[in-house]
Amino acid sequence: MDNNDINIHETDITSTLRRVDLNLLLIFDALMREKSVSRAAERVFLSQPAMSNALKRLREMLDDPILVRAAKGMQPTPRALALEAPVRSILQLAARTVQPVQPFIPGTSHAQFIIGMNDYSENIVLPPLAAWLSQAAPNVELVARMLNAEDPETLLESGELSFVIGVKEYSKISKRLCSEPWINERLVCLVNQDHQLAAHQHLTLKQFKASRHVYPSPLGLRTNIVDTWLAEQGLQRSIAVTTRSYWPAAQIVSNSDYLLSVPYRVAVNLMKTFPLHLLEPPKGFPCFQLNLIWHPLYERNPETQWILSQARQLSL
Repeated sequence: MDNNDINIHETDITSTLRRVDLNLLLIFDALMREKSVSRAAERVFLSQPAMSNALKRLREMLDDPILVRAAKGMQPTPRALALEAPVRSILQLAARTVQPVQPFIPGTSHAQFIIGMNDYSENIVLPPLAAWLSQAAPNVELVARMLNAEDPETLLESGELSFVIGVKEYSKISKRLCSEPWINERLVCLVNQDHQLAAHQHLTLKQFKASRHVYPSPLGLRTNIVDTWLAEQGLQRSIAVTTRSYWPAAQIVSNSDYLLSVPYRVAVNLMKTFPLHLLEPPKGFPCFQLNLIWHPLYERNPETQWILSQARQLSL
């Protein structure tokens, strides 16, 4: 069947339905069930005159008497009997189609949640979220999909991403997306334990500016909130190495005189593995903020709203 055949078929359907009062299908079903105009009227909460008028219109629409008086009361015609099952199926399908959305039942669901993440959320958020869901929804599947600098709107709209955990600046890419602030965390600085700055607990802006930096850029962007903060003061830092994640950045810093700026929780994790020293950043240093981002198409979707609610309840 080619496209022309499909278009002709759709045109025929539209033309036919324009001549049909679909409300009369309810009347037809009631008449076939009760085999009585008065009892059918009671079934659909109509007066008997209104039901008689509806039967008249139904007969005109189908060009068939539908019910005929016989020795044992009203009896359906052969055409009515042939239509009874199909009409009932249509009404049942319509009822199922418009019934309220079924609630999400986490304990029995086998849903797959694909979450757009950056390096921070994969390392800090994913482990406790997975641990939580292993108890609350043991059969669901979590998929972490690393983000890039592209607008996630298309992936969220198509359902290829359930939601995104993104930095505040990332969520501004499309104003059509739903977004809410979620995690707000301070940034700290890390240096090699043998670094000359390791004798200090706090960095001055002068010391920060004089250092060469390793820049972890999970989204592949050239600047981040630190560079924006420096630019507001007419300053620019010197980037020695740009990486895609925190782990290689920490390896590099632990074997060099470079400086690394990361969220506090990330710093704590990295210090468990690498010989690093934590320094408090210069006064006024920016904070790291993550947003939860989803598409308005799924604003009422039980699965999407459930997984978002689980993320909101995480105690990090």
